[in-house]
Amino acid sequence: MKHLVLLLVILIAAAVTPQFCQAQPPGPGGPPRGGEGRGDMGSPLVRLLDADRDGVISGDELGNAAAKLKELDTNQDGKLSADELRGQMRFGPGGPRGGPGAGFGGGGFGGPPASESTPSAPPVPKDDEEKKILDALDVARGGPRYANVSTADGRLLRQLTESIGAKLVVEIGTSTGESGIWFALALRKTGGKLVTHDIDPERIKVARQNFEKAGVDQLITIIEGDAHETVKQHKDPIDVLFLDADKDGYLDYLDKLLPLVRPGGLIIAHNMRRPTPDPRYIEAITKNPDLETSFLLMDGSGVGVTMKKR
Repeated sequence: MKHLVLLLVILIAAAVTPQFCQAQPPGPGGPPRGGEGRGDMGSPLVRLLDADRDGVISGDELGNAAAKLKELDTNQDGKLSADELRGQMRFGPGGPRGGPGAGFGGGGFGGPPASESTPSAPPVPKDDEEKKILDALDVARGGPRYANVSTADGRLLRQLTESIGAKLVVEIGTSTGESGIWFALALRKTGGKLVTHDIDPERIKVARQNFEKAGVDQLITIIEGDAHETVKQHKDPIDVLFLDADKDGYLDYLDKLLPLVRPGGLIIAHNMRRPTPDPRYIEAITKNPDLETSFLLMDGSGVGVTMKKR
Protein backbone atom coordinates (compact mmCIF):
# COMPACT_ATOMS: atom_id res chain seq x y z
CA MET A 1 0.00 0.00 0.00
CA LYS A 2 2.82 2.41 0.91
CA HIS A 3 4.54 1.85 -2.43
CA LEU A 4 1.24 2.30 -4.26
CA VAL A 5 0.72 5.67 -2.56
CA LEU A 6 4.31 6.66 -3.33
CA LEU A 7 3.86 5.69 -6.98
CA LEU A 8 0.72 7.81 -7.18
CA VAL A 9 2.51 10.85 -5.74
CA ILE A 10 5.41 10.35 -8.14
CA LEU A 11 3.03 10.20 -11.08
CA ILE A 12 1.34 13.43 -9.92
CA ALA A 13 4.72 15.10 -9.48
CA ALA A 14 5.77 13.97 -12.94
CA ALA A 15 2.65 15.55 -14.34
CA VAL A 16 3.40 18.97 -12.84
CA THR A 17 7.19 18.92 -13.30
CA PRO A 18 7.38 19.67 -17.07
CA GLN A 19 6.19 23.24 -16.61
CA PHE A 20 9.18 23.90 -14.36
CA CYS A 21 11.58 22.16 -16.72
CA GLN A 22 10.39 24.44 -19.50
CA ALA A 23 10.95 27.53 -17.37
CA GLN A 24 14.73 27.37 -17.83
CA PRO A 25 16.38 26.40 -21.14
CA PRO A 26 19.48 24.22 -21.19
CA GLY A 27 22.77 25.94 -20.58
CA PRO A 28 25.08 26.33 -23.56
CA GLY A 29 26.81 23.14 -24.60
CA GLY A 30 25.60 20.95 -21.79
CA PRO A 31 22.75 19.43 -19.84
CA PRO A 32 19.99 21.57 -18.34
CA ARG A 33 21.39 23.87 -15.68
CA GLY A 34 20.96 22.41 -12.22
CA GLY A 35 21.61 18.84 -13.35
CA GLU A 36 25.35 19.33 -13.12
CA GLY A 37 25.93 15.98 -14.80
CA ARG A 38 24.85 13.95 -11.76
CA GLY A 39 22.14 11.69 -13.11
CA ASP A 40 18.74 13.46 -13.18
CA MET A 41 19.57 16.01 -10.48
CA GLY A 42 17.68 18.57 -12.56
CA SER A 43 14.44 16.87 -11.53
CA PRO A 44 12.85 18.50 -8.46
CA LEU A 45 11.56 15.11 -7.30
CA VAL A 46 15.01 13.54 -7.46
CA ARG A 47 16.50 16.53 -5.63
CA LEU A 48 13.92 16.08 -2.88
CA LEU A 49 14.52 12.37 -2.32
CA ASP A 50 18.23 12.09 -3.17
CA ALA A 51 19.74 12.81 0.26
CA ASP A 52 23.35 11.95 -0.70
CA ARG A 53 23.14 13.92 -3.99
CA ASP A 54 24.45 11.03 -6.12
CA GLY A 55 21.68 11.34 -8.70
CA VAL A 56 20.18 7.96 -7.75
CA ILE A 57 17.27 7.13 -5.42
CA SER A 58 18.59 4.32 -3.22
CA GLY A 59 16.51 1.79 -1.28
CA ASP A 60 17.02 3.72 1.96
CA GLU A 61 16.08 7.00 0.29
CA LEU A 62 12.99 5.38 -1.19
CA GLY A 63 12.05 4.16 2.28
CA ASN A 64 12.32 7.72 3.55
CA ALA A 65 10.24 9.11 0.68
CA ALA A 66 7.05 9.45 2.71
CA ALA A 67 8.77 11.65 5.29
CA LYS A 68 10.41 13.79 2.61
CA LEU A 69 7.16 14.24 0.72
CA LYS A 70 5.50 15.27 3.97
CA GLU A 71 7.81 18.30 3.98
CA LEU A 72 5.90 19.62 0.96
CA ASP A 73 2.72 19.86 3.05
CA THR A 74 3.21 23.55 3.74
CA ASN A 75 -0.14 24.16 5.42
CA GLN A 76 0.35 21.06 7.59
CA ASP A 77 -3.16 19.66 6.93
CA GLY A 78 -1.94 16.11 6.36
CA LYS A 79 -2.68 16.30 2.63
CA LEU A 80 -0.52 17.02 -0.41
CA SER A 81 -2.26 19.16 -3.01
CA ALA A 82 -1.25 19.80 -6.61
CA ASP A 83 -0.70 23.44 -5.65
CA GLU A 84 1.78 22.44 -2.94
CA LEU A 85 3.59 20.20 -5.42
CA ARG A 86 3.78 22.99 -7.98
CA GLY A 87 4.69 25.68 -5.47
CA GLN A 88 7.17 23.76 -3.37
CA MET A 89 8.94 21.56 -5.93
CA ARG A 90 10.46 24.51 -7.73
CA PHE A 91 14.00 25.77 -7.30
CA GLY A 92 14.85 28.91 -5.35
CA PRO A 93 14.32 30.31 -1.86
CA GLY A 94 11.51 28.84 0.18
CA GLY A 95 11.44 25.26 -1.13
CA PRO A 96 9.94 22.30 0.73
CA ARG A 97 11.25 23.28 4.13
CA GLY A 98 9.65 26.70 3.88
CA GLY A 99 12.54 28.64 5.39
CA PRO A 100 14.38 31.56 3.83
CA GLY A 101 16.86 30.23 1.29
CA ALA A 102 15.72 26.65 1.82
CA GLY A 103 14.63 24.53 -1.09
CA PHE A 104 16.26 22.72 -3.95
CA GLY A 105 18.54 25.56 -5.01
CA GLY A 106 19.55 29.07 -4.22
CA GLY A 107 18.85 30.86 -7.49
CA GLY A 108 16.46 29.21 -9.91
CA PHE A 109 17.23 26.04 -11.85
CA GLY A 110 20.89 27.01 -12.04
CA GLY A 111 21.38 27.29 -8.26
CA PRO A 112 22.98 24.68 -6.04
CA PRO A 113 20.94 22.48 -3.69
CA ALA A 114 19.96 24.15 -0.43
CA SER A 115 22.43 22.02 1.51
CA GLU A 116 25.21 23.64 -0.52
CA SER A 117 24.05 27.25 -0.15
CA THR A 118 21.90 28.20 2.83
CA PRO A 119 21.34 25.05 4.90
CA SER A 120 18.44 24.90 7.34
CA ALA A 121 19.33 23.22 10.63
CA PRO A 122 16.82 22.09 13.25
CA PRO A 123 16.46 24.19 16.41
CA VAL A 124 19.22 23.61 18.96
CA PRO A 125 17.86 23.45 22.52
CA LYS A 126 19.54 25.74 25.04
CA ASP A 127 18.59 23.70 28.11
CA ASP A 128 16.82 20.51 29.17
CA GLU A 129 13.42 22.19 29.40
CA GLU A 130 13.71 23.53 25.87
CA LYS A 131 14.78 20.09 24.66
CA LYS A 132 11.68 18.58 26.28
CA ILE A 133 9.47 21.11 24.49
CA LEU A 134 11.11 20.54 21.11
CA ASP A 135 10.91 16.76 21.57
CA ALA A 136 7.22 17.08 22.37
CA LEU A 137 6.78 19.17 19.24
CA ASP A 138 8.31 16.37 17.17
CA VAL A 139 5.93 13.88 18.78
CA ALA A 140 2.97 16.18 18.10
CA ARG A 141 3.86 16.20 14.41
CA GLY A 142 3.50 12.43 14.38
CA GLY A 143 -0.05 12.57 15.71
CA PRO A 144 -3.23 14.20 14.38
CA ARG A 145 -2.15 17.27 12.40
CA TYR A 146 -5.13 19.18 11.01
CA ALA A 147 -3.85 22.64 10.04
CA ASN A 148 -0.63 23.76 11.71
CA VAL A 149 2.31 26.06 11.09
CA SER A 150 5.45 24.82 9.40
CA THR A 151 8.73 24.65 11.29
CA ALA A 152 9.94 27.83 9.59
CA ASP A 153 6.73 29.64 10.52
CA GLY A 154 6.90 28.36 14.10
CA ARG A 155 10.47 29.49 14.56
CA LEU A 156 9.49 32.94 13.35
CA LEU A 157 6.65 33.07 15.92
CA ARG A 158 9.07 32.15 18.69
CA GLN A 159 11.70 34.68 17.58
CA LEU A 160 9.28 37.59 17.28
CA THR A 161 7.56 36.83 20.58
CA GLU A 162 10.75 36.48 22.57
CA SER A 163 12.47 39.46 20.95
CA ILE A 164 9.73 41.91 22.00
CA GLY A 165 9.45 40.41 25.49
CA ALA A 166 5.77 39.56 25.02
CA LYS A 167 3.68 39.11 28.15
CA LEU A 168 0.35 38.32 26.50
CA VAL A 169 -0.09 36.46 23.22
CA VAL A 170 -3.59 35.96 21.85
CA GLU A 171 -3.98 33.25 19.22
CA ILE A 172 -7.04 32.72 17.04
CA GLY A 173 -6.94 29.11 15.86
CA THR A 174 -5.40 26.64 18.32
CA SER A 175 -5.61 23.63 16.01
CA THR A 176 -3.64 20.81 17.67
CA GLY A 177 -1.31 23.17 19.48
CA GLU A 178 1.91 23.24 17.50
CA SER A 179 1.96 27.02 17.13
CA GLY A 180 1.11 27.26 20.83
CA ILE A 181 4.19 25.20 21.67
CA TRP A 182 6.35 27.52 19.58
CA PHE A 183 4.91 30.48 21.47
CA ALA A 184 5.55 28.70 24.77
CA LEU A 185 9.25 28.40 23.95
CA ALA A 186 9.37 32.20 24.04
CA LEU A 187 6.88 32.80 26.85
CA ARG A 188 8.80 30.65 29.32
CA LYS A 189 11.60 33.19 28.93
CA THR A 190 9.50 36.36 28.91
CA GLY A 191 7.27 35.34 31.80
CA GLY A 192 4.22 35.72 29.57
CA LYS A 193 1.17 33.62 28.76
CA LEU A 194 -0.81 32.49 25.74
CA VAL A 195 -4.59 32.68 25.41
CA THR A 196 -5.69 30.62 22.42
CA HIS A 197 -9.16 30.30 20.87
CA ASP A 198 -10.65 27.41 18.87
CA ILE A 199 -14.13 26.22 18.03
CA ASP A 200 -13.32 22.52 17.49
CA PRO A 201 -13.46 20.40 20.69
CA GLU A 202 -11.57 17.50 19.12
CA ARG A 203 -8.65 19.67 18.10
CA ILE A 204 -8.66 21.28 21.52
CA LYS A 205 -8.48 17.85 23.12
CA VAL A 206 -5.37 16.99 21.10
CA ALA A 207 -3.85 20.41 21.79
CA ARG A 208 -4.27 19.96 25.56
CA GLN A 209 -2.47 16.63 25.37
CA ASN A 210 0.35 18.15 23.35
CA PHE A 211 0.71 21.07 25.77
CA GLU A 212 0.87 18.68 28.73
CA LYS A 213 3.49 16.49 27.06
CA ALA A 214 5.59 19.59 26.40
CA GLY A 215 5.17 20.73 30.00
CA VAL A 216 3.84 24.13 28.90
CA ASP A 217 0.17 23.75 29.81
CA GLN A 218 0.56 26.16 32.75
CA LEU A 219 1.49 28.92 30.29
CA ILE A 220 -1.57 28.42 28.10
CA THR A 221 -5.28 29.08 28.47
CA ILE A 222 -7.59 27.55 25.85
CA ILE A 223 -10.95 29.19 25.18
CA GLU A 224 -13.45 27.02 23.31
CA GLY A 225 -16.13 28.58 21.15
CA ASP A 226 -16.67 30.90 18.21
CA ALA A 227 -13.69 33.25 18.43
CA HIS A 228 -15.67 36.04 16.79
CA GLU A 229 -17.60 36.10 20.06
CA THR A 230 -15.08 34.80 22.62
CA VAL A 231 -12.46 37.44 21.79
CA LYS A 232 -14.79 40.06 23.25
CA GLN A 233 -13.74 38.96 26.73
CA HIS A 234 -10.21 40.29 26.26
CA LYS A 235 -9.52 43.49 28.19
CA ASP A 236 -5.74 43.50 28.79
CA PRO A 237 -3.09 44.90 26.44
CA ILE A 238 -1.98 42.40 23.82
CA ASP A 239 1.68 42.11 22.81
CA VAL A 240 1.23 39.59 19.98
CA LEU A 241 -1.98 38.74 18.15
CA PHE A 242 -1.72 35.65 15.94
CA LEU A 243 -4.43 35.00 13.35
CA ASP A 244 -4.64 31.45 11.99
CA ALA A 245 -8.32 30.55 11.73
CA ASP A 246 -11.07 31.29 9.17
CA LYS A 247 -9.36 33.43 6.56
CA ASP A 248 -12.40 35.55 5.77
CA GLY A 249 -12.67 36.31 9.47
CA TYR A 250 -9.27 37.97 9.83
CA LEU A 251 -10.67 41.45 9.30
CA ASP A 252 -13.28 41.00 12.03
CA TYR A 253 -10.65 39.72 14.48
CA LEU A 254 -8.43 42.68 13.60
CA ASP A 255 -11.24 45.20 14.09
CA LYS A 256 -12.14 43.76 17.49
CA LEU A 257 -8.63 43.29 18.90
CA LEU A 258 -6.48 45.99 17.29
CA PRO A 259 -7.51 48.54 19.96
CA LEU A 260 -6.01 46.20 22.57
CA VAL A 261 -2.71 45.64 20.76
CA ARG A 262 -0.16 47.81 22.52
CA PRO A 263 1.93 50.36 20.60
CA GLY A 264 4.92 48.42 19.31
CA GLY A 265 2.92 45.19 19.47
CA LEU A 266 2.56 42.77 16.58
CA ILE A 267 -0.29 41.29 14.59
CA ILE A 268 0.93 38.12 12.88
CA ALA A 269 -1.28 36.57 10.20
CA HIS A 270 -0.73 33.09 8.78
CA ASN A 271 -1.53 32.04 5.20
CA MET A 272 -0.79 35.32 3.48
CA ARG A 273 0.01 33.47 0.26
CA ARG A 274 -1.73 30.11 0.44
CA PRO A 275 -4.70 29.76 0.66
CA THR A 276 -5.50 33.12 -0.94
CA PRO A 277 -5.85 35.77 1.80
CA ASP A 278 -8.85 38.05 2.16
CA PRO A 279 -8.04 41.21 0.15
CA ARG A 280 -9.97 43.28 2.70
CA TYR A 281 -7.54 42.20 5.42
CA ILE A 282 -4.54 42.94 3.20
CA GLU A 283 -5.88 46.43 2.56
CA ALA A 284 -6.54 46.99 6.26
CA ILE A 285 -2.96 46.20 7.29
CA THR A 286 -1.26 48.00 4.40
CA LYS A 287 -3.35 51.18 4.08
CA ASN A 288 -3.65 52.10 7.76
CA PRO A 289 -1.04 54.78 8.64
CA ASP A 290 -0.94 53.42 12.20
CA LEU A 291 0.36 50.06 10.99
CA GLU A 292 3.59 48.89 9.36
CA THR A 293 3.44 45.53 7.57
CA SER A 294 5.96 43.13 6.07
CA PHE A 295 5.28 39.80 4.37
CA LEU A 296 7.69 36.98 5.18
CA LEU A 297 8.26 33.35 4.14
CA MET A 298 6.13 33.97 1.07
CA ASP A 299 7.45 30.93 -0.78
CA GLY A 300 5.57 28.86 1.79
CA SER A 301 2.17 29.61 3.24
CA GLY A 302 3.24 33.20 3.90
CA VAL A 303 3.25 35.22 7.10
CA GLY A 304 2.18 38.83 7.51
CA VAL A 305 3.92 40.72 10.34
CA THR A 306 2.25 44.00 11.24
CA MET A 307 3.55 46.39 13.89
CA LYS A 308 1.24 48.87 15.57
CA LYS A 309 3.18 52.12 15.44
CA ARG A 310 3.98 53.96 18.63
